[in-house]
Order: sequence, then C-alpha cells, then structure tokens
Amino acid sequence: MMTAELTEKNADVPAGMTTAELMAAYQALKGTFDIFVKQSQRLEQVSRDLQAQVGRLNIELERKNAELTVSLSRQEEMQTYLASILESMSSGVVGVDVKGSITQFNRAAVEITGYDAGEVAGRSYADFFQREQSSRFTLLHTLTQGQELALDEKVMWHKDGHPVPVSFQTAMLRDHAGRSIGAVEIFSDISRIKAMEEEMQRTKTMAALGEMAATVAHEIRNPLGAMGGWAGLLERDLEPSDPRRRTLGKIVEGLARLNKIVSNLLVYTRPVKASMRKINLAAFLDEIIDFVGIEIERLGQNIAVEKKWETRGDLYILADPEKLHQVVMNLCLNAIQAMPGGGTLSVFIDEASRDKHDYVSFRIVDTGIGIAPEALGKIFDPFFTTKEDGTGLGLAIVKKIVEFHSGYITIDSTVNTGTAARVFLPRLKE
Repeated sequence: MMTAELTEKNADVPAGMTTAELMAAYQALKGTFDIFVKQSQRLEQVSRDLQAQVGRLNIELERKNAELTVSLSRQEEMQTYLASILESMSSGVVGVDVKGSITQFNRAAVEITGYDAGEVAGRSYADFFQREQSSRFTLLHTLTQGQELALDEKVMWHKDGHPVPVSFQTAMLRDHAGRSIGAVEIFSDISRIKAMEEEMQRTKTMAALGEMAATVAHEIRNPLGAMGGWAGLLERDLEPSDPRRRTLGKIVEGLARLNKIVSNLLVYTRPVKASMRKINLAAFLDEIIDFVGIEIERLGQNIAVEKKWETRGDLYILADPEKLHQVVMNLCLNAIQAMPGGGTLSVFIDEASRDKHDYVSFRIVDTGIGIAPEALGKIFDPFFTTKEDGTGLGLAIVKKIVEFHSGYITIDSTVNTGTAARVFLPRLKE
C-alpha cells in the first residue's frame, strides 16, 4: 500500500531516487521518530520527577522557613530579654568594638556619667573616659593588651565635671571562634560607700579624741577650780575702787569660759544617758518658747517671737525632756545671737515623712545675718565656730542628742536673710 502511495506520488519523489532508496529513507525517518518519541516520553518522566522533587523541596523550604522564623523570633526575644536585663542593672555597662568605639551604654551608665547613650554611641571611649588617669585603668588597655582587670577602683568624670568614684572590672568580648570582637567594662558608683568610709574614719578619730579629751578635761577641771577659788579670794580682798579688781574680773571671766568649754567637751565625749518619756511636742515647745520670749523682753532685745503650729491634732514623741530642752534652747540662743539688730524668731511644728517612716519636725527660723555657704558644711564639726566667744561645741552636741533620739537635723541659711534649723524626730504612735 505504501508502495502504491509512493507510486501515485511519484511526481513528488526527488529525481533520481528509486523506490528502494525511498523506502530506506522512510525507515530511517521512522526510526528517528520512534527514538524522538521515546526520548520525549523519557523527558516527560524526568519532568514529572523534577516537579515532584521541586514539590518536595518547596515543602522542605517552607518547613525550614518556618523553623527560621521561629528561631529569629526566639533570638529577638532573647535579645530583648538580655537588653532588658542590661537596662535594669544598677551597675553601668559600656562596651566597645575592636576600634574602641562605644557600642553599648546602658541606663545605669547614663545615670552615673551624665552622658546620653546617643551622645556616646559610635564615639571613641577615650573621648569621654580617659581623662587624667592611668591608661591601665581604662577599657582601651584591656582591648589593646588583652589584659582583663579584676575588681578595682578608679575615678570617672561626670559630664558636668565632678569626679565619681567607681568600682569597676573589664573583660574581653570574643565570638564563637575565639576572635576578639571588643571589650566590656562594668562599673558601680561608690560615692556613698566612700562617704560612709570617711564618716567612719571621722567617727574613729572623734572617738579617740573623745577619750583623750575626757581625760584632759578631768585633769584641767581640778586646777581650774583651784584657780577660780584663789581668784575669788583675791577679789574679796580688793576694794571695789581698786583698778586691779577689773583685771581680776577678766581673769574670772576667762576661767568661767574655759570651764564652760571643758564642761561642753565632757558632755560631747560622754555617751548620752537619757530617761525617755512620752512628750506632747506642741505643749513642750510652747513652754520653752514662752520662757525664751520672757528672757528676750528682760534683756530688752528687739526680737519678736512667733509660734506657728502647722499640725492637726497632738503629735507625740519619745524623748528625754532635759536633753530635748537643751537642743531647743541651744538653737534658740543661736537664732537670737544671729539677730543683734533685732528681727523675728519663728517656731514651726509640722509633720514629715522620710523613708516611709513618720516623723515629727520643728523648725526654729530667724531673720538674722545667716551663715556663709563655705561655713554651712562645717557647723556640726566640733570646735568650729564663727563667734568670737563661741566654743564650737553647741551644734555638735545638738546633733549628737538628736541622733541619739533616732532623728536628724538640717540647717538651711542665706546670708543677710536668715537661718532655719529643722529637727526631725520619730513620731510616737499609740
């Protein structure tokens, strides 16, 4: 049949080709076509296999993406958690990269140094924290030398220029391969600790001084008594008109002042012995201030006395009346002496709170000459005085008595305006 078809289409057969040649060409073409079909079928199978493989890979990729998303979320949560811990620390933390540029600066570091985190970020550590101190005590020393510093002390400079004593330590930062990626410094403000150490040292010094002073005072008092007795005998033997009597009076005054200093010194150095009682503060002060007003009138001084009780109801304290009387009288006497030209002495009572504890406070305020700022920080120091005839022990004794009663005292003053002494005492609750 194929032969007949070929015969019928003989006109289309290339010239010179025989039927046998034509059949051979046909068979070759058919074989090629069969091969093409097989290859196509094979490619189709490979395509289906590839599609199935791609599907499996897509499923695996989606699973990996989901795992990566969860991992990233956990990393973000961990970073947030670590950042929260870092920010909540009471110690300052400053981190630098391998170039010494600041990369981490937490909230406590901001509070201790006064610099904002944005202000120091990306800047060199040396620009802020390497002023006037040995390079060995800086974070850059750890970074460049690889020498980590154990707990030590140094001074960091606050932004406003004042020194801040700190305890600190440094450490290198490394990646998982052990390569250096920077360094970190952790530091804490120890200003209060240093102040307490200084206070303890002063206390020890004062204790030693007190023991010595008590011994010396006892030794001085005996000859003072004898000298006063002999001066009294001499004064009795001199006529009232004798000019030597005036000189002897000066000697007696000097002996009396010296005896007062010795007595105050003994009071200051001895432990406070008190008989505590429940006291209505308003009634107690009312009686003392009335007495002060009478004395002011008797001396003819132009000083007005005002009582201002800013309270609701009675306020009670537990105190030794004699010791507290000494405190009030000493503060009133200082106020009167600060107003040689006259003025107003005001006494206030009010309630106060400190550290969640209830306190009662009273203020003694004058309109006198005031206290110079450079002297204000020394007024409670023993033997410090701005008066020509002062002993320098009055306010020191006042502070000691107030602190014995678990209270504290503050003094605010402005030159040529006046001074306010405020005493805080624990309120006695029923």
